[in-house]
Amino acid sequence: MNNFWTTFTHTAGRRLKSKTFIITTSIMALFIISLINLNTILETFSGDGAEDMPAVAVVDQTSEEGQFAEMLESLAAEGSFEYIYYRGDVEEALSDAEENEFTYVLELTGTLDALQAEFYGEGTDFRTGQEVQQDVQRTKETLATSALDLNEQELALIFNPVSFNEKPLSGTGEVRTAETHMQTYWMVYGLVFVIYLIVVTLGTMIATEVATEKSSRVMELIVSSVNPVTQMLGKIMGIGLAGLVNLSVLVLAAFAGSYLSGEDFIRNIFTEVIDYSLIIYALLFIILGYFVYGGVAAMLGALVSRAEEVNQAIQPLIFLAMIAFFVSLYGLNAPDAIFIRVLSYVPFFTPQLLFLRIGMGTVPVWEIAVISALLIISAVLINVIAARIYKGGVLMYGKFSFKKGIKQALKLSKKES
Repeated sequence: MNNFWTTFTHTAGRRLKSKTFIITTSIMALFIISLINLNTILETFSGDGAEDMPAVAVVDQTSEEGQFAEMLESLAAEGSFEYIYYRGDVEEALSDAEENEFTYVLELTGTLDALQAEFYGEGTDFRTGQEVQQDVQRTKETLATSALDLNEQELALIFNPVSFNEKPLSGTGEVRTAETHMQTYWMVYGLVFVIYLIVVTLGTMIATEVATEKSSRVMELIVSSVNPVTQMLGKIMGIGLAGLVNLSVLVLAAFAGSYLSGEDFIRNIFTEVIDYSLIIYALLFIILGYFVYGGVAAMLGALVSRAEEVNQAIQPLIFLAMIAFFVSLYGLNAPDAIFIRVLSYVPFFTPQLLFLRIGMGTVPVWEIAVISALLIISAVLINVIAARIYKGGVLMYGKFSFKKGIKQALKLSKKES
């Protein structure tokens, strides 16, 4: 046990104290704070307290004698645009717009029951035309109801929304609304990406850590005095702690950025969007997935002679993680597909795909228990096998070969035993 803690503290301490870790974590934290406060920063450097609303020249040639334009003008206080009643033809308005007197030109023709709108403007933001269309539609509805001389009760009868509720067929069932589906969708998407990022990044760190020690010849002395399983677990846990510290700093940076911006974005995410049962599942699968990928990464790191060969050695592991990630992206829209269900039983795919199925669909409790048990057993077996290869691999030097390297490492491990 003492050897484990020695390896654990040495690995975690060296990683946490390294300049690369400190600088990288600091830069990422500052990036997150800056990203959340991007609007404030841009306003500070631009020197303008607030941007003027884009001006829209409204050329009203309808049969309503300018009522459309006048009513659109009244929307300036509550809308995104400043509508200006332009008492001229559309050619004059376009000419004035070219001289930057207006940003956009809106031409209205026809009658109340057959209104036509032409919107002139430049830019790549498709939402601009949509917002103007909504304003024109709302104005038409207002004028139409006024022309019909409807009283307040009749208007309420038309415009009051339907009270529409969705309920499960059975008392124990559940139904997912469009709102909760989108909240869950983006949460699952984000956490699937986090799982992928953690297992790949920390797996690479484990392999690099082992290869670096091996290239310095220090590993030979360590292996002779420390059990390889103990040594591997110490390194995996030590780098896991460094990753946890890194993640905690980034979360704190997000809170700090939200506090400095004065907005409740982060608070709303944690109070209204996040499903904490999914967070618990995410943490469980991150830990188990980390041990599955971490054990293989440590084994592969032991098979190389130089740190420069690590990227070549761990490519198969990264490809597995990438396949799991891309399959997960597809599964977001088809969580109940048969191949998604089958692949969720494969240990290297389980962390992302089972989490995806739980978040986006309905998975029986017994199935979650069975797949989780398989993942735990797989993690233990993978680390036991990896430790045997690891023990012999750290004594090997020469050109990296995956197949031959494993055979030779197992032979050396038996001799050492």
